[in-house]
Amino acid sequence: MKVVTYNIQYGLGKDNRYDLARIAREIEDADVIALQEVERHWQRSGCIDSPAVLGTQLPEHHWVYGANLDMDASYRDAEGRLVNRRRQFGTMILPRLPIVSSRNHMLPKYGTLTQHSIQQGALEAVVVTPSAGPVRVYSVHLSHLSPALRMPQVEKLLDIHARAPSEGGAWCGGHPEPEAGSSAAVDRHRSLAGYSFGKQGRAKIETSGANG
Repeated sequence: MKVVTYNIQYGLGKDNRYDLARIAREIEDADVIALQEVERHWQRSGCIDSPAVLGTQLPEHHWVYGANLDMDASYRDAEGRLVNRRRQFGTMILPRLPIVSSRNHMLPKYGTLTQHSIQQGALEAVVVTPSAGPVRVYSVHLSHLSPALRMPQVEKLLDIHARAPSEGGAWCGGHPEPEAGSSAAVDRHRSLAGYSFGKQGRAKIETSGANG
């Protein structure tokens, strides 16, 4: 299994061009892709929905997006109608296998008046691998400002990892309203995203990374 992690710097290349298709071509052979600094509706990148564009460029991958920074970007159209839109900055996970469930964990942040400080997080996705069974995958974006800010974030990540076996997945136990969805789907999610994480498994994982 090939895992790639890439800070895409909102699609900006060294040649100062925004080109998400070019980025997708570089990583499309990976089995699991973790991206950082993926944005939605920022003027610098043409107000595009970057997760949707990347999802289109990588049609053989499932994907989930986690917004760590979320702000208003609504506007009125030519007829005066409100267009509700969010300006977001976050992370993505794109595996070839289906994403059973996902969660976005917010990491510690400190308010500063003199330095650029934004909310950052760890996006979690559960995928089921052929050899190791259910596996939690994380796409993490830590603070670049100083070790004093990064270390509490690292400690939070270790805490998330330590709690995982007892905490289970995003959905554990039965649903109070069975008619709300397929019982087979509920049972599958419960077994894959909940109690199965105590099982041992091994997978050959090849990793590579880049910082845009």
